[in-house]
Amino acid sequence: MSDHVLMPSLGDILESNPGWLDEAIDTPAVAEITGLSIKTLNTWRCRGGGPRFLKLGRSVRYRRRAVLQWLENCEARYVDRDGVIHD
Repeated sequence: MSDHVLMPSLGDILESNPGWLDEAIDTPAVAEITGLSIKTLNTWRCRGGGPRFLKLGRSVRYRRRAVLQWLENCEARYVDRDGVIHD
């Protein structure tokens, strides 16, 4: 028996839940997705930085789409052993 869990594709997720990318999620959910601490997200939110967020009264939420786009924008180029830059 395999220990690997098959993750659904983004297409499968969106097919069964079309609004998934635009759901407003809380800071602990963003911390789980990004691997950052809640404290770091709070600090960045106050000082500028991190994913775009929504301020709803006293509540802070993030659109899942904004978090995933922010993560994608954080991807760094890397240089291989031959000095070739890869995107």
